[in-house]
Amino acid sequence: MSPAQKPKTSAKGLETRDRIVDVAVRFIARNGARGTSLADVAAEAGVSQTGLLYHFGSKEALLNAVMDRHLAFSEQWLWGDGPDPGIKIVDVVARHMASWPSQHDGRVANLLGMNIVVLGENVSPDTDLHQRLVDGYRTTIERVTSTLRSAQERGEMREDIDPRLKAMEIIAFCYGIEAAWLVDPTIPVAAAAARWAAQQTRQLATVSATS
Repeated sequence: MSPAQKPKTSAKGLETRDRIVDVAVRFIARNGARGTSLADVAAEAGVSQTGLLYHFGSKEALLNAVMDRHLAFSEQWLWGDGPDPGIKIVDVVARHMASWPSQHDGRVANLLGMNIVVLGENVSPDTDLHQRLVDGYRTTIERVTSTLRSAQERGEMREDIDPRLKAMEIIAFCYGIEAAWLVDPTIPVAAAAARWAAQQTRQLATVSATS
């Protein structure tokens, strides 16, 4: 193979991998990981099962790639304004939720739905993705805790608020709204999230930060 051909082959391989993950996300959101077979994903993605296994050596590897897709999505919206938004993290959350459509689209609904289904399937410690989910949750809590603690150090957030407990509350709000929107996408997510963010800001901010 000539050097000129390698980028084309590499791009094609990445495109195939992305297509397989797209299909897997959609199938898992609908049928769960346990109800999704590699054969079904391969057929829908237009590759053989051998071809799928060339890119993902096992179902567990494909599931981890699916979770990587959700992680990238979460990173993009939660930390897209930078690693330390301080108490403005609640505004970041509200702005993200305001972008959700009033009808389920293919991307957001599938990613959120897939994540909730996988969480439900891996509650038990002996399941394949349990530890990854635990680690991901703890990492997110620590990152939100860190930005809230930094806000306290800058004098933006009240000293009497526990940053870690507030971080857990923020993430719990996200999970709750996600589940409600998946059940009924017509609920006023944007208005609810904006009101929640305003209430949180009033509760968190010091007098100097609001003046």
